[in-house]
Amino acid sequence: MKKLGEQKWMLIVYSVLLITIGLLEFILSIVKFSAAVQVMSYSLAVGLFIVGLMHIIVSLVADTKAFFKAALVLGCIAIAIGVILCINPNIMQGFVVLFVAILAIALGAVLIAKAIIAIVYKYRGFWIFLYFLFAILCITFGILILVFERKDIIAAQIIFASTGAFIMVVGIFLLIAGIKAVTQKNESNQQ
Repeated sequence: MKKLGEQKWMLIVYSVLLITIGLLEFILSIVKFSAAVQVMSYSLAVGLFIVGLMHIIVSLVADTKAFFKAALVLGCIAIAIGVILCINPNIMQGFVVLFVAILAIALGAVLIAKAIIAIVYKYRGFWIFLYFLFAILCITFGILILVFERKDIIAAQIIFASTGAFIMVVGIFLLIAGIKAVTQKNESNQQ
């Protein structure tokens, strides 16, 4: 039970780190774009180093009898990608732009599918129209990113700023979830 409590506190720590990285990326992408690319690249590299080391340690400690250790392979790959990001931090600019574009198009496709399923099952409501509208906006945004990503530095700055804002929002939601989990644990201990 003690480990579960530690994991809840780690959720709060991770959320504060995400909020900090998102805020830093948001501010730097507006003020100094090249610094935002480097901050994001180095942040991801550090995260990959940590994840890689955790996988390697788990594979060596927990999986002592296994012939093929998937965690060891994943750990080595994560560390290798982290090294590449440290050597060439500008590689992140193209990666993030492509990732955000694909994510926007995929989100649009999922929203269209949800709206169609709602229509097939004869659900009624204004939210179905909002799904279609938001889906069209997401798909259009994703296509525009793919079209203009190499042509305009301002588009890349907007994408990086919105990615920083998204990271902050995820961090805030995780912070709220972590605080709720910790307070529920404390309330259950008091009863």
